[in-house]
Amino acid sequence: MTEILIPKTPKKKSPYNPDAPKDCADFVPLDDGTIAGDKKYCNLSFECKQMEMYSEFVKFLNEQGVIVLQDYMCTGKYAIWEERSKDEEAT
Repeated sequence: MTEILIPKTPKKKSPYNPDAPKDCADFVPLDDGTIAGDKKYCNLSFECKQMEMYSEFVKFLNEQGVIVLQDYMCTGKYAIWEERSKDEEAT
């Protein structure tokens, strides 16, 4: 019996996999107090606004629970065309 080998098909890049290589050369893991940092979001998200990168929003609330600011956390990965219209909250 022979085994048929099927070449691997390239996987679609996904902004949801924090361990996948980043597309952005300037990506810095979010400083969350751990040695490695949070690899899903970039620590430069509020200073650097890269075009075409997939980002998720965060809300900043005051003491009364009113939204005072909304900004985006960059994942350092290019957005997939079908996912560009999504606006998801950062986790």
